[in-house]
Amino acid sequence: MKSKFSQSTMTIIGRDAPIEILTEALASSHSEFIAIYGRRRIGKTYLVKEFMGNTYTFSYTGVEDYNTKQQLSEFHRTLLRYGLPKCGKPQNWFDAFDMLRTLVESKKGFPKLGGKKVIFIDELPWMDARGSDFVKALGHFWNDWAAWTKNIVMIICGSATSWMVKKVFSSKGGLYNRITRQIELTSFTLNECEKFSTAHKFNWSRHLITEAYMIFGGVPYYWTLIDPAKSLSANIDFLFFSENAPMKIEYHVLFKSMFTAPERYESIVKTLIEKKGGMTAKEISEKSGVGMSAKFTEILTNLKLSGFVIEMPQPTKKQRGVLFKLADNFTLFYHDFVLKKKARTNYWATHQNTGTMNSWRGLAFERVCYRHIHQIQKALGVGGVYCEYFAWSVPGNDSYPAMQIDMIIDRADGIVNICEMKFTNSPFSISPVYLAEMNLRRSRYQQEVAPKKGVQLTMVASSGLVKNPQASEINSVISLDDLFQP
Repeated sequence: MKSKFSQSTMTIIGRDAPIEILTEALASSHSEFIAIYGRRRIGKTYLVKEFMGNTYTFSYTGVEDYNTKQQLSEFHRTLLRYGLPKCGKPQNWFDAFDMLRTLVESKKGFPKLGGKKVIFIDELPWMDARGSDFVKALGHFWNDWAAWTKNIVMIICGSATSWMVKKVFSSKGGLYNRITRQIELTSFTLNECEKFSTAHKFNWSRHLITEAYMIFGGVPYYWTLIDPAKSLSANIDFLFFSENAPMKIEYHVLFKSMFTAPERYESIVKTLIEKKGGMTAKEISEKSGVGMSAKFTEILTNLKLSGFVIEMPQPTKKQRGVLFKLADNFTLFYHDFVLKKKARTNYWATHQNTGTMNSWRGLAFERVCYRHIHQIQKALGVGGVYCEYFAWSVPGNDSYPAMQIDMIIDRADGIVNICEMKFTNSPFSISPVYLAEMNLRRSRYQQEVAPKKGVQLTMVASSGLVKNPQASEINSVISLDDLFQP
């Protein structure tokens, strides 16, 4: 999609809602303060630059690991490059934003941007060194001047989602309730990845796109690393398993760029890897060594906000029984293959049909389904029906063995869908034994949890089902094509 304001000849894939927000801001009759947040590599900077066509009154990117003095020095150099008359360096952020005001007042708005003056400050969290008063100075700049000029559009971005939520959206100081519009950039859906693949001439089937999604997730930058001239296997081997593979260091850089004390976050993620079906907060704390505390709760919250973890309540338990599950496919792939296997060159191409690979595909596809739960709901024909989503894990008893159901859709129309997910190259064949296991889970769930509801079996099968007597017992089948819907 291309904005009517943008001068770029590039096409922005997806991001229709964020583009609409930016377009409305440029057409606004008053100043706008826009905060864009999302994980590293999700496309925040790309969105702004492509939309604005690099037409800024001022633009600055915070520098990682710089102290306040260094940040102020670089900020000053950038002000001079944008036309601020030569002057001494600012001594603090209040001085720096006063200089920015002087610069912006001297500039005219851009006619092609609706006459607005656009200030773009990227990687905001890196500018907030301890004791710098950066947030206070930014709030003062907006409250005292920019908000009243009527023609300012100030855009701030940050990959440290937790910082953005704490210091911007939940701030009790100068930024409290000052953000006029906020944009959370989330990962691409399968539909958007297919559009990206088409635009870059991958010529891949939906099955291949899904397998790539199971490795890269919907992180746009990772998809830009794919070479259309190579097969998916060749790309994976080069990006992850070759000498000096580009993606080998991404995992640690990812956490370092997003979180303070990243080792605690990595410890919790590593713990969740060990039990992919999910864990309670108490289990995570005990196994990770990160004690139950306000800080532990903050870490879990930040991992959820950043899309690494999803929270799945159990239908018969209160909050203490909530299961936390790893949701990020790139993280799962990194731990299962890059970190654990110490795999050699061409590993991916030579291990396609191993048990390890097939086990990983099953778990990764479950995470793809979680990301596309609304497409599943739509395919069931209940897109407009209120639904709740659960995971269910129970120990065995005298009547039933221990059971785990990874996805349950509890609908307001009185129906519960128990979902099984299968990613296979050919249609999946439901054996009599497998059908008996599914029916046992359905029977126990209906008896113990939903005695007044209808409980149905749903298969999400990438290649469909073999038409046999068992398949006719399945109430609904969701296809890969369904998951690719907008």
